[in-house]
Amino acid sequence: MCFMNVVLQALLYCEPFCSMLRHIKKSVVFSFNSNTPLLEALIRFVHEFRADRTPLEQLETGLESPFVPEDVYEALQKKNVFQTLRGQQEDAQEFMSYLVDGIHEEMVSVLQAHRARTVPATSTEDSAENGAGWLEVGPNNRAVNMRDVHSEAVRTPITQIFGGALQSTLTVPGATSDGTPRRSNREPFQWLALDVSSDSVSTIGDALDELVAPETIEGYMTVQGQPATATKQMVLERVPPVLVLHLKRFVFCADEGVKKVHKFIEYPAELALAPAWLARSSGTARYRNARFRLTGVIYHHGSHASGGHYTCDIQRPGGEWLQFDDVDIESLESVDAVLKE
Repeated sequence: MCFMNVVLQALLYCEPFCSMLRHIKKSVVFSFNSNTPLLEALIRFVHEFRADRTPLEQLETGLESPFVPEDVYEALQKKNVFQTLRGQQEDAQEFMSYLVDGIHEEMVSVLQAHRARTVPATSTEDSAENGAGWLEVGPNNRAVNMRDVHSEAVRTPITQIFGGALQSTLTVPGATSDGTPRRSNREPFQWLALDVSSDSVSTIGDALDELVAPETIEGYMTVQGQPATATKQMVLERVPPVLVLHLKRFVFCADEGVKKVHKFIEYPAELALAPAWLARSSGTARYRNARFRLTGVIYHHGSHASGGHYTCDIQRPGGEWLQFDDVDIESLESVDAVLKE
């Protein structure tokens, strides 16, 4: 269950996430065994850990026995996708996806039920009109046809903490004299999956450069049936307060099958967003000077996707870094020790 352990450790020390759960506990009266079992289990899980203990108190009381989050396991088993997790090798990123999405879906159901009681129903015509595309002014005052993909009908505290959006733009040069039409989709994300397999990628910055690099689509046909060389490019349109980066270390090779990319990827203690990674629109101006501080890293040890072991390095609120390896906990000298792994 190491894949569960590292994800729960990371979320436990994610201050916005824990603050959300503590706020809900103080503000909402729960009826246990309700339709939000996962959310309530996470609230009980966080409540087991005292955030106000000083380092001196911890030294005086010593280390307690390992805590097993049985409530979380039981809540996960109530979700169809989690019923066969125990005893299986699973992916930590996949588990985090199921966990965070599960909490989001529970919140959506509560919000929708509340709205159904308090807000008049919207007509079908209004809903269809609100879901249509629209025009935005893009670079050089060119019109860009925008469309939401998987539009977030209901925003929740989860999307406010982890939710960002990519702008994916398809450009077909020569379609008109000014190089348009350009069509853009807005695609929400809760973490960025970064390809690190290229020889040109050795840092997180390189991987983000690769993510936003224009991609040529050969053999593209216009609506008139004419061949054209189109380009597709993704850039960041909305950046969340907590940015989760997933390094895609497992790749498929025709001759070797699935293999792991073992090379060292350098990442900084503080990540500044480069202008080239952001969409050129007024909405991204607030991200121009954004900087993200490293607070946790999850590692996969092993060479195969079907097996291995997970550990994590997590920064505590006081700045101390801890390394978690199942029930073994080691204090790290500084963030420098994390950056070398």
